[in-house]
Amino acid sequence: MRKHKLIISIIPAVIVACLSTFYILSYSEVEASIPTGEIVQASALKSYTPANAYDADLDLLLAQLPSGVSEQEFHCLAQAVYFEARSEPFEGQVAVAYVILNRVKDKRYPDNICGVVFQNEKRRNMCQFSFACDGLSDNPYEMVAWNQARRVAGGTLKNAMSDVTARSTHYHATYVQPRWAKHLQPTIKVGQHVFYREDL
Repeated sequence: MRKHKLIISIIPAVIVACLSTFYILSYSEVEASIPTGEIVQASALKSYTPANAYDADLDLLLAQLPSGVSEQEFHCLAQAVYFEARSEPFEGQVAVAYVILNRVKDKRYPDNICGVVFQNEKRRNMCQFSFACDGLSDNPYEMVAWNQARRVAGGTLKNAMSDVTARSTHYHATYVQPRWAKHLQPTIKVGQHVFYREDL
């Protein structure tokens, strides 16, 4: 009986220790993935956690969209985050959103969010973001991930000047090696994506 009480009293401490270790290790993975000496500082990523601006009510986020950003553009950005990065860590989702916003600012790409996200959508498997031309539905089906993508989109639009990717316009998964990557400047790695800047 005494052994059972001892075990029961130890279980909460073990759970807390495991959760703390998981949090520290996952956070360290993001920080360790930032190349030393790059423009992006590790502290830039620390400000992007689900507990701050991104946890705001979704209706409130819509109400606080910057002037000139329509609800449709917000939806397009959320779609891209959802389909391109829903399995990525939170910081990786934010980084994908910034790539899209950086392209909107770049004269080589369409000047609006939906135009960037769905560029070349009619060319099967030859568009800028694979979900836009893979022939599958563009409607989200995992509601928790969709709500998170909407929060990321709204928060990124509200903080458009806080680009954690150092003006990146491209990214790819770590398990592929596209030919274009050798011509661009790598900026940051988050989760399974490597980001690049296309200097003029």
